[in-house]
Amino acid sequence: MKDLLFSDNPVVISRVSALLEAENIEFSIFGGHASLFGGGIGVIQSRLMVEPKNHARAVRLIRAENLENDVDLKL
Repeated sequence: MKDLLFSDNPVVISRVSALLEAENIEFSIFGGHASLFGGGIGVIQSRLMVEPKNHARAVRLIRAENLENDVDLKL
């Protein structure tokens, strides 16, 4: 798995997850539960990961939806 993005915003994580699901791109979210306990203070971020072969496609989807500025995108 390869890092796609980091975010402490559960709404953005949910939106990106829906985009990836719609395109049948498998992903994993790490730290999702911990970031909820952090109270949104930005200290604990969720990390969304995809298979390396799907990384470029996932980045294009995020950019097409203008979400690039809402997440810490890993290129």
